Amino acid sequence: MNQRQILIVDDDELLSEMLKLTLELEGFAVTTALNGAEGLDQVRSREFDLVVLDLVMPRMDGVKFLRIMNDTVDRRPPVLVISASAGNQLGDQHRALGVVGVARKPLDPGGLVQRVKAALGEQKRA
Repeated sequence: MNQRQILIVDDDELLSEMLKLTLELEGFAVTTALNGAEGLDQVRSREFDLVVLDLVMPRMDGVKFLRIMNDTVDRRPPVLVISASAGNQLGDQHRALGVVGVARKPLDPGGLVQRVKAALGEQKRA
């Protein structure tokens, strides 16, 4: 079985590494990008099963990333937003841009894994 490919786009390098290690321990293949421009380069050059995206970043924020990705990438992966400022509810604007879930910072690693699996449709069966 192929590993699910996840891209983390977050300007917090320490948090990105923690998320990467957490998700790799769950069997995912994880790539990181430290800003929206790097993230766009990644989604244009490879296919990902999910993007975990911070909304507040310098140079290019998450909303601009979403808009550009939706306008320029043919196979757009679903997006899980992580943000200290976003609420837990998805707005219509976010849904229209491919956002399938929201996780508030600070992130609980176990909770993040559950949200990632839910976004991928891989919730554990009891």
